[in-house]
This record gives sequence, C-alpha cells and structure tokens, in this order.
Amino acid sequence: YYAAAARLLAGEPFKKEAAIAKLAASNAAMDNARDATQIFGGYGFMNEYAVGRFYRDAKILEVGEGTSEVQRMLIARALGLPPSA
Repeated sequence: YYAAAARLLAGEPFKKEAAIAKLAASNAAMDNARDATQIFGGYGFMNEYAVGRFYRDAKILEVGEGTSEVQRMLIARALGLPPSA
C-alpha cells in the first residue's frame, strides 16, 4: 500500500498497486484468521471469542470492495497478461 499511496500522492495511476495491496492484505488476514480458528478449535466459532469475529472480518475482505478474483484480474490486465480461461 505504500507504493499505491505514493503513486496516488504523485498524481500517477495506482490501480495495479492498490489491487496488489488489497489482495496481499486479504490473503494474509484470511490465512491468519484460519490458523487462529484452527488453534482455538470449536471456541474459534463462538461469539464470546474474538477469533470468530476476526474470521468473519477477514472473509469480508475477500468479498467486499471487489473479490480476490477481481483483484487478480485487475493485476493481470495491468501487467498485460491475457485473461485466464
């Protein structure tokens, strides 16, 4: 996100950098939330524990503001790669 923010402030196009930052952040959040849920076991799904909320919040990052798949398509397009089948 530093690269995206720097490009934004410089008045340069920043869609690719923003998409990369969002994809990396949402993947990291899901990986960590999944691991924490695994560690907590059944308690990871209970509302009394923050882990359940973390998992739900991380899942929203994958879906909200453009899915991870859309972010991948934006990145591929910015790199000049052909669309995947």
